[in-house]
Amino acid sequence: MENTESENKKSLKDYAMILFGILAFVISCAFFAGSIALDVAGEKTIGDLSNAAWGDCPSGTTCWTGRMDFTTKDGEQITFYPMTNFMFFDFDPWLSGRSYEEYGDYQVRYFEQYPQIAKVKLAFFLEYVNMVCGLGIGTFILLITYASSAFGRRKPLVLDLSRLRKGNK
Repeated sequence: MENTESENKKSLKDYAMILFGILAFVISCAFFAGSIALDVAGEKTIGDLSNAAWGDCPSGTTCWTGRMDFTTKDGEQITFYPMTNFMFFDFDPWLSGRSYEEYGDYQVRYFEQYPQIAKVKLAFFLEYVNMVCGLGIGTFILLITYASSAFGRRKPLVLDLSRLRKGNK
């Protein structure tokens, strides 16, 4: 069966889908690269983590909005909201061997010229779990948009798993 020209024609929807996939992948790569740059070239300080959740918390839910406050070398007070899952903050003191009295004090990395760009540094690089998941989601979105657009509709994908069955040699 031969492909006709009308089947291979790419529409505006196909271009929009592949652009969305590329943007998701590029943004996740940029966040990952920025996090590595902060670890390599960022200034170190200690920040104070607090809960900034508003209102009453309904039963059965977790009301946690982490807010990190720190002071730069120049004495400027900076506040940011880390994108790290709250349970990683609970694991950090236990994994790093810090005492309970130091709970809430975390290492912060920031750029000296742009202190608003900052991140929390956790034990065993736990903060990278979010980045790796974001990178995986960005890659998944790129592959799905590519496969569902006209760019990826050339040949069907066939997985031959018959060799994995028992008794089949």
